[in-house]
Amino acid sequence: MKTWAAILMLVPVALMFIITFAAPMVLVVRLAFLESNYVTETYVGLKNFTDALRDKYFVKSFVNVLIFLVPLVPITVIMTYGGTSLLTRFSERSQTVGRFISYLPNMTAGIIIALMWRWLLKRDGLINQYIVAFGGKSVPWLTQPWTARLSLIMVSLSSGPGALVVMCSAAMKAIPVELHDQAIVDGASESQYRKLIVRPLMMPTILLIVLLIIVGTMQAWETIFILTGSGGPKGSTATPVYQIFQTAFMSSEPGYAAAKGLILLVVIAVMVIIKQRFEKWAGANL
Repeated sequence: MKTWAAILMLVPVALMFIITFAAPMVLVVRLAFLESNYVTETYVGLKNFTDALRDKYFVKSFVNVLIFLVPLVPITVIMTYGGTSLLTRFSERSQTVGRFISYLPNMTAGIIIALMWRWLLKRDGLINQYIVAFGGKSVPWLTQPWTARLSLIMVSLSSGPGALVVMCSAAMKAIPVELHDQAIVDGASESQYRKLIVRPLMMPTILLIVLLIIVGTMQAWETIFILTGSGGPKGSTATPVYQIFQTAFMSSEPGYAAAKGLILLVVIAVMVIIKQRFEKWAGANL
């Protein structure tokens, strides 16, 4: 009886997994070996994969991600860990209010934030108006490669690390209070406790945050679509997911887009494995 009850409880979850993940994944794998125009299909083997690896715009999208991550990862990690550490110095109620305030930007739709930044960054936008008013020259924020990349980085940072602060705060709260008391009894200062005990214990969470930043940057597309419209200029702001979106819906090549999606899936899987290996190595050397 208990076994049947457990099976019945698992059925809805299993159905959701099949409908939302397993079945689409099977269809994508199948589609990746076909050349399709949504009407006819032709088996082409590995051609879509080899073409994707030779596609300079698809390769460039990964380079763009690396460029975005150079400032995004350290700034976001510092904001997240620093903000969480600061919150722990206040009362429980103040911490709750602080987490809520930090999470507020995440409650706003990404499209709305992108539209606001587009209004600010356009040629005659508010930012350029202030620059000109103080004697400077109007900056082509969205029409030159490096200024467009800088614009996207600013938009990403403007959303704030709210969800990451909540995650980091939960991990920090999970550290037993007894460790702090024992450290103080042993003569450690507050800074030594945070450096020698809290930081090593927080390392898995910090690595997870870094991974989420990387994956989130690879998957960004709505902000790029609103700000640049085409991943431009010259493909300098396109991410892998935006490239896949362009291939599937603007170029009407679903098979080619599916192959690119599977390549991206492999890249993400490799990063997850690297993160796990690094965690084990760090744990063994603490």
